[in-house]
Amino acid sequence: TILVFGQFVAMGIVEEKQNRVVEVVLAKVRTTSLLIGKVLGIGALGLVQIVAIGAAVVIGIVVAPIDDLGIPDLASIGVTAVVWLGIWFVLGYLVYSFLYATFGATISRQEDMQSVAFIPALSIMPAYFLIVITASSGGELTPLVRIASFVPLWSPIVMPYRINTGNAEPWEVALSIAIIVATIALLVVVGARVYRGAALRTG
Repeated sequence: TILVFGQFVAMGIVEEKQNRVVEVVLAKVRTTSLLIGKVLGIGALGLVQIVAIGAAVVIGIVVAPIDDLGIPDLASIGVTAVVWLGIWFVLGYLVYSFLYATFGATISRQEDMQSVAFIPALSIMPAYFLIVITASSGGELTPLVRIASFVPLWSPIVMPYRINTGNAEPWEVALSIAIIVATIALLVVVGARVYRGAALRTG
């Protein structure tokens, strides 16, 4: 979901460059404000969609339970797990959206999207495979998993797993959040600079 809505951000930026709307907008709005507004707007839409899908799943399971499974104990998931998942979704979305925005600003046509869209997608895959392997091998916390939970591109996937399995100390969670917030701030600055330099150039 993070990758899908990140690509929407990049597509929006490319579309603005293609139809030259960005030239008019940038005459009135700061590049940083435009970039942040685009990321937050699409992000809010993504969050609402996830909540709607989640609610539909919960209602569907309760109303029409699967015979083999019965009605699952939704309370056993815990509010804390859901809250942490939401927090890390937002942080992960911001990191990848500003990354997509930066890459999107470097191209001029929608046809070229695939040439840059695979880069963020490749960067998130190691974290996904790391968690799958860790969970399937009994959940043992290896040094690689611990390190990955502090890497900004991987922590949105790895740290929620560590938190919800009880393998994360409070200081580790705080440090990981501080690192990813600092990374987001850096990506805003870099993304705005690339956007400003490339937005008015096509071809």
